[in-house]
Amino acid sequence: MSVTDWVAEKLEQSEGLEIVERTAEEFLIVRAADDYTFPVAVIGVKSMIQLSDVAPIFAGPTQPEFVVNVPSKTVWSGGAIDHVHAASAAFGTLRDVSRAASTGDAGSYRDKNMGFFIKAMRQHTNVSGVSYVYDRVFKANRKRGASLTVAVIDAYNMSAEDVRNARDQFGHFDVVVKSSSHGSITHQANAAANSMNAEALTFGELMQRLAR
Repeated sequence: MSVTDWVAEKLEQSEGLEIVERTAEEFLIVRAADDYTFPVAVIGVKSMIQLSDVAPIFAGPTQPEFVVNVPSKTVWSGGAIDHVHAASAAFGTLRDVSRAASTGDAGSYRDKNMGFFIKAMRQHTNVSGVSYVYDRVFKANRKRGASLTVAVIDAYNMSAEDVRNARDQFGHFDVVVKSSSHGSITHQANAAANSMNAEALTFGELMQRLAR
């Protein structure tokens, strides 16, 4: 079974979507319950997803509105994300395909949690621009002070292991912030971040840090 076959099966079985056609490029034409249809491109990149992995997808006559990669935990590079978004398309997991379908405009879909952080940083009075480094890491250019690389991780109580895993996955960052507004940051997490010349912060603390 190809990765495209596997995604098609999962979208129909798990997400309640219908695959009505396949294009010559092997894009899946997905139909939602309200008869809205859109093309989905499937890739199977196990290491980091680069621009070179997604650029060929948009080179043909049929333009996908959504790109899904298997496995879902593969990190997306900023270059790949920017190319997808510049083509008025979206990217994400199988579950995100379903969420995108429900909008009636799949190409405009953006991860709500990451979108919250991007919007908040862009609206900060001391931030001149925000760009993707990876799908969960952003560079915030500041009007006063050096730019900050911010990694967002999914953790309720951020631990030292969470911080170390983020460093292994993303490399350098100046700030690691937990996406949840609940829970806490452990003393061990703070110590681990400090050992990397970084800071472990909550969202509110990130907003304060951007101002300094």
